[in-house]
Amino acid sequence: MTTDNISSPSNNHAQSMVPQPPQKRPDRIDIGSGLLMRWSTRADAENVARFMAEAFRKRMLRGNSGVMTEYDSALVENTLAKEGENPIVACICLHASSGYYGKTPLTWGKPECVGSHPDYRSKGLVRRLFVEMIHPASDMRGDVIQIILGIPHFYCQFGYEYAVGLHPFFKLDDLPSLIPPLLESEYETLDKDGQAVKHKVTESEPFTLRKVSLNDMPYLLEMSTPEKMQRQAQIGMLYDEGYWRYTIHDLVETVESKMDCTRDTRIIVDAKTGKDCGLVMTNVGTLMNLNIFTLEDGYSYRDAMYPVLRQVIAIAGQPSIWDLKEMEAKKGSEKTVQEAKDVSQADKDDQAKDKKDNDNNKETHEPKVIQSMVLALDPQHPVSKFLVSKSKPIHKHLKLYTRIRSYADFILKVAPTLEDRIAKSAFAGITVTWHFNFFRKVPGSSGKGLEVVFVDGKIVSATDDWVPLSPQAKMLAAQERIAKAKAEKRVDKKPLQFTADFAPLSFTRLLVGNLTIEQMMELYGECSVGGGDDAQLMLEVLFPKQQYHMDMFWW
Repeated sequence: MTTDNISSPSNNHAQSMVPQPPQKRPDRIDIGSGLLMRWSTRADAENVARFMAEAFRKRMLRGNSGVMTEYDSALVENTLAKEGENPIVACICLHASSGYYGKTPLTWGKPECVGSHPDYRSKGLVRRLFVEMIHPASDMRGDVIQIILGIPHFYCQFGYEYAVGLHPFFKLDDLPSLIPPLLESEYETLDKDGQAVKHKVTESEPFTLRKVSLNDMPYLLEMSTPEKMQRQAQIGMLYDEGYWRYTIHDLVETVESKMDCTRDTRIIVDAKTGKDCGLVMTNVGTLMNLNIFTLEDGYSYRDAMYPVLRQVIAIAGQPSIWDLKEMEAKKGSEKTVQEAKDVSQADKDDQAKDKKDNDNNKETHEPKVIQSMVLALDPQHPVSKFLVSKSKPIHKHLKLYTRIRSYADFILKVAPTLEDRIAKSAFAGITVTWHFNFFRKVPGSSGKGLEVVFVDGKIVSATDDWVPLSPQAKMLAAQERIAKAKAEKRVDKKPLQFTADFAPLSFTRLLVGNLTIEQMMELYGECSVGGGDDAQLMLEVLFPKQQYHMDMFWW
């Protein structure tokens, strides 16, 4: 895996990609019947939160999100709503996540929180939000690709194709029996009467965990690169400054629901030296996930694995930040009510009795026993290899809806990666024109054909407006070429051209490495390659099958 350009936090795309104020967008679109499409403001936070339900609260429009500004929700507002009614009847948020394609940094456009009020469904509101607001805004800011995880088949109608995938996940059950406890030893001493007294001693952990702060930002960026995480994926998302600032600080400072604080990040410390030596991050939502486990060079995963896992599992069982906040609020409420009472001396004995009963019934908030954990590390990560035999695979075939509006723009964006693949192959220095035929233009595409020109192994142009020539046009073009060569008194040489046919939108699957060209031809009857073995081999070099690292739900 070549990770030189995606491993260093000094690289531009490893830095914060905190969303910027939006570019010029249409202010309002009147769609009739009192309905108005527009972009959000911070003032919409309460209504959007009510519309999108309790789980999302107001965190998307607070202005401190790591993936969007408060202006990045496309709304349909009912301007005829009665007083007390929520005027928001449909909504889609537009997220931006830092990522990479090979050695090329890019931004993943991510439509999220898609919904419409039950009374306004089947009216085409979601379609209009996608087509007239979300997609144009994402395209305009330079997103060459969008992804969604959602309802089966639903987003295909908006130009999406199942393509980008998730790496394999493995679930560990019955953790108390899988993770060995700390060793205990016994020794005896004599008491003053000469009787033997047994003592138990539990060994200390060789590695400890400490909480993180914004002061740790350089270390977080250094220890969460694809290279440090031992990611084999050539396509994925990056943990940039925006991610870390949001998950370790901003969410904690403004927590408003249990869904606001599911990520827990700790720095691993060498207990013997007190030196920071690694990073571990878990997602303790509905099911505990181990997302990051990295160590500095010179440390052994075999030595650190169980000490670190014992501690992150114990931490996951403790009350969350939200739990503690609710407990504190409950105490404050009880205190306020108590102080507001007009307490007479005659009531004091009753109060004392009530207090005793309350103390006896008080919640103990004992730690939860975490029974299961999902390994969300790369399958080739040392910890995955150590534990995979004790686990079972889950989410094996999960795919994300993927939209590439312009294949030409995408290819020009990732040209450095494609050119690097060519340079390291037998096609180094090749000059060739590729013509891709997609048969017809469909929603979600920029054209029914694509031309990509390589000169000396470099991509010099890519256009979406190419259309196949008719046989007559091909003949005339050949005659003109021959006549020109004759006039210039040189030997006519037919330029090298390769061709390929793909069903509409299916080329996306080859571009992102979901299928090889051989698999494409097996799966799609329309798919073919012209130019012989060389043409097919060049497609194999340009677009090999890929692994992915897509951490979707940290927002």
